Amino acid sequence: MAIRLEKEYHLDLEQREVWGAIQDPEILSEILPNCKSLEPKGDNQFTANIDVKIGPISSKFQSTLEMFDLKEPDGYKFRVQGNGKKGSMNGQGEIKLFPNGSGTGFTFIAEGNITGILARVGQRLIEATGKKLMDQGFENFKNKVMGSVAA
Repeated sequence: MAIRLEKEYHLDLEQREVWGAIQDPEILSEILPNCKSLEPKGDNQFTANIDVKIGPISSKFQSTLEMFDLKEPDGYKFRVQGNGKKGSMNGQGEIKLFPNGSGTGFTFIAEGNITGILARVGQRLIEATGKKLMDQGFENFKNKVMGSVAA
């Protein structure tokens, strides 16, 4: 089942500060929906442990995240692939940063596929859950970034 999520956000920080934050695995893990850990495993590659819950079904995914086509300070593209007991997921996306008034615009785009029992739950529920998790992830990311800049 194919899914596409796209949303634009705003941060009251300079673009270079946001660029630095999306390079930091500890901070980046906050924006990935339900990412429990993000461990470096090579240049711009990470192992991500992601828990997914859609309706009554939940699954843990051991995933690989790769960042590529890095264009400092404007963003980068990424790929993610993972397997869990109740299905698999793979996808790609992009984070775009741009000046926006007194701060930085932040566009998050992700497209992917889910297979297995999670895919049978239904696309509408999956997309609604994905959008909710994306918003929660961005709020967590924003709070962490704003807290690290203030410190």
